[in-house]
Amino acid sequence: MSEESTLTIGVVGAGVMGSGHIEYLSTQTPGVIVAAVAEPDGSLRQEVMNRWGVEGQGFDTLEEMLDGAELDGVVIASPDRFHAESIKLCLSRRMPALCEKPLAQTREDGEELAVRARESLNDIGHPLIHLGFMRRFDPPLVEVKNIIESGDLGDVLYVNASTRNVSSPGITSEELLTNIAVHEIDTLRWLLSDEWSELTVVAGRSSSAAPDGTQDPIVLTGTTAHGVMVVADIFANNSYGYDVRAELTLERGVIRVGNWGDVTVVKDYARPAEPGFELGENWISRFRQAYINELVEWTGTLRGKPSPNLATIEDGLHAIRVLDWVL
Repeated sequence: MSEESTLTIGVVGAGVMGSGHIEYLSTQTPGVIVAAVAEPDGSLRQEVMNRWGVEGQGFDTLEEMLDGAELDGVVIASPDRFHAESIKLCLSRRMPALCEKPLAQTREDGEELAVRARESLNDIGHPLIHLGFMRRFDPPLVEVKNIIESGDLGDVLYVNASTRNVSSPGITSEELLTNIAVHEIDTLRWLLSDEWSELTVVAGRSSSAAPDGTQDPIVLTGTTAHGVMVVADIFANNSYGYDVRAELTLERGVIRVGNWGDVTVVKDYARPAEPGFELGENWISRFRQAYINELVEWTGTLRGKPSPNLATIEDGLHAIRVLDWVL
């Protein structure tokens, strides 16, 4: 496909994630039109399509969309429990897709998808499915990765991270791992160019805001193959504002990533001031540019440009395998 041609993209899901992808594809991704949206809630589907000026077709399911629309690629932003079957369908139709994380909710489904993806790779010569680990495309985290790889501050010794959602209605204890903590698993593997060697989960008092029977929050503790110690807290319902941050301690300094992506480096006995700010409602505004950058790179692959940065099914499977140690 030529660089000048317009790509026709279908989006599965019209909730928070699907609506975000429709917005970014329609307004921020050059040479792309949203040609179809699959969402079983017809009124929600039409409201989102109208909001972003999508004049394409509406469908109830992915299968109906693939049968009824001419598409160059699909973005899967449906609930997690539908990801595995959606990926299988796209692989069977040879339809390129960018699927939101996680790859699947069980290791068994992930292993099956990986086998099918390898068969597809051998058949067509390039990955057909990519995973939406958008933090790999977050400019502040890319900056942190560059600082680490420069070697100026020495080796990373310890990471402390937080991901705290405001509200996650109906979430289960397992989904705190597969839906939220999966970001830490992939992001730190990518950021440190390292593999996980150990992971445990610490559970304590559950928040009164958590659904009945759900363990929320949890704390992950682990180490990597190169000996980096990691502690990460995960909240699904913190009730006070979206709160995501990280602090990396290296041999000769500390790198802090704040809630809005502000990167500060503490070294040589100097600590930059941290001004006050308001917290957001969810992750969309904090990672807006990451989503846009990811979509731009993914649509580039539809035009034949290889991507060394997009996560693959193998990356998604790796995250599931690590989480399976504690699931």
